[in-house]
Amino acid sequence: MNHIALKTSPARGFSLIEVLIALVVLGVGLLGLARLQLNMLGGTAESVLHDSAVRLAEDKLEALRFELSQGRMPQTGSDEPKVQDVIMQRHWELKPSPTGLVETNIVMQWRDIRTGEESTLNLPARLASSVLAAQAWLIQSGVPTREPLP
Repeated sequence: MNHIALKTSPARGFSLIEVLIALVVLGVGLLGLARLQLNMLGGTAESVLHDSAVRLAEDKLEALRFELSQGRMPQTGSDEPKVQDVIMQRHWELKPSPTGLVETNIVMQWRDIRTGEESTLNLPARLASSVLAAQAWLIQSGVPTREPLP
Protein backbone atom coordinates (compact mmCIF):
# COMPACT_ATOMS: atom_id res chain seq x y z
CA MET A 1 0.00 0.00 0.00
CA ASN A 2 1.15 3.40 -0.92
CA HIS A 3 0.61 6.13 1.60
CA ILE A 4 0.49 9.62 0.37
CA ALA A 5 1.80 12.08 2.87
CA LEU A 6 -0.13 15.29 2.95
CA LYS A 7 1.64 18.34 4.08
CA THR A 8 -0.35 20.12 6.72
CA SER A 9 0.35 23.79 7.10
CA PRO A 10 -0.67 25.88 10.07
CA ALA A 11 -4.02 27.64 9.61
CA ARG A 12 -3.84 31.18 8.41
CA GLY A 13 -6.32 34.01 8.98
CA PHE A 14 -8.63 34.72 11.87
CA SER A 15 -11.16 32.51 13.52
CA LEU A 16 -14.76 33.57 13.88
CA ILE A 17 -14.34 34.19 17.63
CA GLU A 18 -11.42 36.54 17.07
CA VAL A 19 -13.39 38.54 14.51
CA LEU A 20 -16.39 38.80 16.85
CA ILE A 21 -14.22 39.97 19.76
CA ALA A 22 -12.58 42.58 17.52
CA LEU A 23 -16.01 43.84 16.42
CA VAL A 24 -17.19 44.11 20.05
CA VAL A 25 -14.09 46.11 21.01
CA LEU A 26 -14.53 48.37 17.98
CA GLY A 27 -18.24 48.85 18.78
CA VAL A 28 -17.51 49.84 22.37
CA GLY A 29 -14.92 52.34 21.17
CA LEU A 30 -17.32 53.87 18.64
CA LEU A 31 -20.06 54.15 21.27
CA GLY A 32 -17.62 55.98 23.53
CA LEU A 33 -16.76 58.41 20.73
CA ALA A 34 -20.46 59.01 20.00
CA ARG A 35 -21.14 59.77 23.66
CA LEU A 36 -18.16 62.13 23.79
CA GLN A 37 -19.48 63.94 20.71
CA LEU A 38 -22.93 64.35 22.33
CA ASN A 39 -21.36 65.75 25.51
CA MET A 40 -19.33 68.21 23.47
CA LEU A 41 -22.43 69.37 21.58
CA GLY A 42 -24.27 69.88 24.87
CA GLY A 43 -21.38 71.89 26.24
CA THR A 44 -21.32 73.99 23.09
CA ALA A 45 -25.05 74.78 23.41
CA GLU A 46 -24.56 75.77 27.05
CA SER A 47 -21.61 77.94 26.09
CA VAL A 48 -23.65 79.70 23.40
CA LEU A 49 -26.39 80.51 25.94
CA HIS A 50 -23.85 81.85 28.44
CA ASP A 51 -22.20 83.95 25.75
CA SER A 52 -25.60 85.34 24.70
CA ALA A 53 -26.37 86.23 28.32
CA VAL A 54 -23.07 88.11 28.63
CA ARG A 55 -23.74 90.01 25.40
CA LEU A 56 -27.28 90.96 26.46
CA ALA A 57 -26.02 92.17 29.85
CA GLU A 58 -23.27 94.23 28.20
CA ASP A 59 -25.77 95.69 25.72
CA LYS A 60 -27.97 96.85 28.59
CA LEU A 61 -24.95 98.27 30.41
CA GLU A 62 -24.05 100.30 27.30
CA ALA A 63 -27.65 101.54 27.01
CA LEU A 64 -27.56 102.65 30.67
CA ARG A 65 -24.18 104.32 30.13
CA PHE A 66 -25.57 106.17 27.10
CA GLU A 67 -28.59 107.43 29.07
CA LEU A 68 -26.26 108.72 31.79
CA SER A 69 -24.10 110.47 29.20
CA GLN A 70 -27.21 112.27 27.94
CA GLY A 71 -27.85 113.62 31.43
CA ARG A 72 -30.79 111.33 32.16
CA MET A 73 -30.95 109.00 35.17
CA PRO A 74 -32.05 105.54 33.96
CA GLN A 75 -34.65 103.63 35.97
CA THR A 76 -34.45 100.17 37.49
CA GLY A 77 -36.29 97.67 35.33
CA SER A 78 -36.46 94.28 33.69
CA ASP A 79 -37.28 92.60 30.40
CA GLU A 80 -37.24 89.13 28.84
CA PRO A 81 -35.22 88.84 25.63
CA LYS A 82 -35.44 85.52 23.77
CA VAL A 83 -32.32 83.75 22.49
CA GLN A 84 -32.52 80.45 20.58
CA ASP A 85 -35.95 79.52 22.00
CA VAL A 86 -34.73 80.31 25.53
CA ILE A 87 -36.35 83.19 27.40
CA MET A 88 -33.77 85.07 29.43
CA GLN A 89 -34.86 87.30 32.29
CA ARG A 90 -32.80 90.48 32.50
CA HIS A 91 -33.11 92.71 35.57
CA TRP A 92 -31.09 95.86 36.27
CA GLU A 93 -30.78 98.05 39.35
CA LEU A 94 -29.19 101.48 39.68
CA LYS A 95 -28.20 103.21 42.91
CA PRO A 96 -26.56 106.66 42.89
CA SER A 97 -23.64 106.94 45.29
CA PRO A 98 -22.34 110.05 47.08
CA THR A 99 -19.14 109.92 45.00
CA GLY A 100 -21.09 110.75 41.82
CA LEU A 101 -20.90 107.21 40.47
CA VAL A 102 -23.97 105.08 39.83
CA GLU A 103 -23.77 101.54 41.21
CA THR A 104 -25.30 99.19 38.65
CA ASN A 105 -26.06 95.48 38.76
CA ILE A 106 -27.44 93.55 35.81
CA VAL A 107 -28.72 90.02 36.51
CA MET A 108 -29.43 87.52 33.74
CA GLN A 109 -31.38 84.33 34.51
CA TRP A 110 -32.35 81.52 32.15
CA ARG A 111 -33.29 77.85 32.17
CA ASP A 112 -31.62 75.45 29.73
CA ILE A 113 -34.27 73.66 27.67
CA ARG A 114 -32.26 70.43 27.38
CA THR A 115 -31.25 69.95 31.00
CA GLY A 116 -33.75 72.14 32.85
CA GLU A 117 -30.83 73.64 34.77
CA GLU A 118 -31.25 77.28 35.82
CA SER A 119 -28.30 79.60 35.32
CA THR A 120 -27.61 83.10 36.64
CA LEU A 121 -25.12 85.73 35.54
CA ASN A 122 -24.37 88.93 37.51
CA LEU A 123 -22.70 91.94 35.91
CA PRO A 124 -21.94 94.63 38.50
CA ALA A 125 -20.58 97.98 37.29
CA ARG A 126 -20.00 101.56 38.35
CA LEU A 127 -21.07 104.16 35.84
CA ALA A 128 -20.01 107.80 35.86
CA SER A 129 -22.48 110.61 35.33
CA SER A 130 -21.94 112.84 32.29
CA VAL A 131 -20.49 115.68 34.42
CA LEU A 132 -18.09 113.36 36.21
CA ALA A 133 -17.08 111.71 32.93
CA ALA A 134 -16.33 115.10 31.34
CA GLN A 135 -14.20 116.12 34.33
CA ALA A 136 -12.31 112.81 34.21
CA TRP A 137 -11.65 113.28 30.51
CA LEU A 138 -10.17 116.72 31.13
CA ILE A 139 -8.02 115.46 33.99
CA GLN A 140 -6.87 112.44 32.02
CA SER A 141 -6.07 114.21 28.75
CA GLY A 142 -4.73 117.46 30.20
CA VAL A 143 -4.42 120.69 28.30
CA PRO A 144 -5.14 120.28 24.58
CA THR A 145 -1.98 120.44 22.52
CA ARG A 146 -1.33 120.48 18.84
CA GLU A 147 1.05 117.94 17.37
CA PRO A 148 3.55 119.31 14.85
CA LEU A 149 2.99 118.24 11.29
CA PRO A 150 5.76 116.19 9.67
